[in-house]
Amino acid sequence: MLVTRWDRSLAAHLLSLVSNLERYIQGEDAAQLLPECVALRDLLQLWLLQNDTVPGETERYGALRHHLGIVSQLAMMEGRQLLPEHFSGGLMQQGPHLVYLWMPPSEEASNLSEQLSCYGFMVQTMYQASKLAQALQEATPAAVVAYTDFTAGDPIMALADTIRGLCPLLFCSSRYDFEARLLAVRAGAAGFLAWPLLAHELIDNLSFGDLGEKRDPLRVMIVEDMASLAGLYANVLNSHGVDALQVTDPARVLDGIVQFRPDLILMDMYMPECNGMELAQIIRQQRLLDGIPILFLSVEKRQSIQLDTLTLGIDGFLTKPVAPEELVVTVINRARRYRKLRSYMINDSLTGLLNHSHLYAQLEYEVLRAKRDQRALSLVMLDLDHFKTINDTYGHPAGDEVLVNLARFLKERLRRSDLISRYGGEEFAIVLPGTRQEDALRIMNAMRQAFSQIEQRSNQQTFHQTFSVGISSLATAEDTTQLVQQADDMLYQAKRLGRNRVEGYSPEHVPLSRRETEA
Repeated sequence: MLVTRWDRSLAAHLLSLVSNLERYIQGEDAAQLLPECVALRDLLQLWLLQNDTVPGETERYGALRHHLGIVSQLAMMEGRQLLPEHFSGGLMQQGPHLVYLWMPPSEEASNLSEQLSCYGFMVQTMYQASKLAQALQEATPAAVVAYTDFTAGDPIMALADTIRGLCPLLFCSSRYDFEARLLAVRAGAAGFLAWPLLAHELIDNLSFGDLGEKRDPLRVMIVEDMASLAGLYANVLNSHGVDALQVTDPARVLDGIVQFRPDLILMDMYMPECNGMELAQIIRQQRLLDGIPILFLSVEKRQSIQLDTLTLGIDGFLTKPVAPEELVVTVINRARRYRKLRSYMINDSLTGLLNHSHLYAQLEYEVLRAKRDQRALSLVMLDLDHFKTINDTYGHPAGDEVLVNLARFLKERLRRSDLISRYGGEEFAIVLPGTRQEDALRIMNAMRQAFSQIEQRSNQQTFHQTFSVGISSLATAEDTTQLVQQADDMLYQAKRLGRNRVEGYSPEHVPLSRRETEA
């Protein structure tokens, strides 16, 4: 009320409340709260002593709103226990990810281990409950994947509680009935997989939830004009493994969304210059940004106002000051849900990679950004060799399996900032921001060699698959169209020269048509 209109009696009452709070926390461990409380008290005393002048609306909106917001939010957080770290899976884990695999003694796991190693996983296979229990004491894995037929006395069920306290537990089983799935849920399973276990299905299950967020943390953009408040929210989210970007200038939000690619936007409803409702409408005008969930942070409690904002596509409200546990639970669950839904909206249904149209939209922006910042950028066009022969020899399901294996391989081996797309059919496109063409050549050559070692399976048969690559960069291309054309030319050059090779564009290159290459 004092922010919107000056009233000496209200100010005196607030000063009394602040003084009481200050005395209350004198003997407490409140290193952050006490100085902010003193600053608010001093501000109110200063204004009340000025009998002949009234603090202006701008001053109240700036200084009073700032200090009151910080004090109330800090007071809400003081002495509260945050949620346990396992709620969000902890901070990002580096290096190969250790997975414990529990299998029937009759099964051989070497092939699965080799496949998973190509995706950046290190697998330890165990056949005895005592070995698994001992291994859990020695090192905590990224996940435990356990075979079970859900019979009475299955030792993995006795270990389930212990495992879930350490890491995600995924069950695989030859049973698919409702009772088996219900037993898996009651045992706290994070996933349920068919047996025999396929590497790409396991990768898919590990891509979301706790482990997925260790490898690629949830991203939340905090739009709050008061940097100190934004910092408080960011610290709470960071402590639960969320990557939080703070934006205090609404004009920078659109660029920030494209660069940061948030899973959720946490936005103050009332900001100077551009309020949250206006900014939300600007975001919703952008076709590729329309689905990002937006949560308002506000002191607004009037139902009529909240209902009006829901018509703008706002996904919910958090009332200031917000309890840390409410902030964490609400933000993480909504962000997780959006991340999974977004993968269905903008990604190719078979491979999970960006689809053609979304790649072009992202590529246009990355080219503009690279030119503006004078940074390198390379484009990779990749095509599976003799893919029609795979379909003709082993069947279309085997061909789909190769496409999925390549997609997962690319996602595991490349950076989060790289854009990977299924360009069409058996052709893929990769955008490598900040990467010179010579570095892209080295990276793709190493990946080409590694992928050729992966054993592809079709029923009882095994085979190996290769790919060809063409690369261009902004060092030789003026715009997006030219960049794509040069990479495409080099892809067909690689195929003309025998396939299973990488070719980079040079100004001396003479383009070849697809018809000439195929001939």
